[in-house]
Amino acid sequence: MLKKDENINCLQIDFEESTKQLTIMKGILPKVSGERDMLWERVKQCSEENMLLSAEDNILKKKIEALEEDLLSKEGQITILKDSLGNKLF
Repeated sequence: MLKKDENINCLQIDFEESTKQLTIMKGILPKVSGERDMLWERVKQCSEENMLLSAEDNILKKKIEALEEDLLSKEGQITILKDSLGNKLF
């Protein structure tokens, strides 16, 4: 009978400890949920910002490509002018 009472006592102590931990967790849960929601909003903002930056990156790459083509064209024109000047000197 004594063993049974000890087991019941241990179970009651475990139950009380579990109840305390559950109460603590219930107090923490809203804070953690709030932080999760804030982080999710931040993820959505970063995703949108990333999409905008990616579009801007593509636009800038196209502008660079156009400028490089223009530069090659100008260099070709300069070469032609130099050649024509060189031919006129002789």
